[in-house]
Amino acid sequence: MSELEQLKEKMILVGRALYNRGLIAGSEGNLSIRLKGGKFLVTPTRQNKIFLRKEDLLVVNREGRVVEGEGKPTSEISMHISIYERRPDINAIVHAHPPYTVALSMVDFRLDYPFLPEAIPLKIGIAPYSTPGTREVPESILSFLPHCRVIVLERHGAVALGKDLFDAFNLMDTLEHIAQIYWTARCLGPITPLTISQLKKFKAIWDEAEQIQD
Repeated sequence: MSELEQLKEKMILVGRALYNRGLIAGSEGNLSIRLKGGKFLVTPTRQNKIFLRKEDLLVVNREGRVVEGEGKPTSEISMHISIYERRPDINAIVHAHPPYTVALSMVDFRLDYPFLPEAIPLKIGIAPYSTPGTREVPESILSFLPHCRVIVLERHGAVALGKDLFDAFNLMDTLEHIAQIYWTARCLGPITPLTISQLKKFKAIWDEAEQIQD
């Protein structure tokens, strides 16, 4: 099996996982993987990810034009390409509409504030509302790209930037898990943030673990 065929299988698996985890519904969400030669493997527009087949997936160039496969790429293709252009360390992107995350973005809850230790490694950014499927979306996230791994799109969804597709999925899954905890805690009463000392201690441990992995 070729490398491209293996990546297609991985994309189908992650698409189904997103649906089964409730991170997307209907034809929501889109995925991409960086390929060699300035090309990208992407999901098609308006297709439920649980029903994806290998033949549905498309290869596009840097301009977003289809060079392999039949169909129209995701309407957020400009966002994906913009991220890859500015983040050479990123090899895969997951865009989903996680419900708790989107709900909290609608009430101006600061998901980027570290109430939980596991939120720190995500390096969450919150982009202002932009019209889905337009150039407004990539423009709204530009300032967050240099330092964020996950960017919440207000009233829209979130985008996770990974070293591979499984990494990007894990980031999205963790974001929604954290959002659900925040939602539950907020229903019970005021949320107490971590102290500066607690933040520094956890960050030091995480940074050391990251260096060992590298």
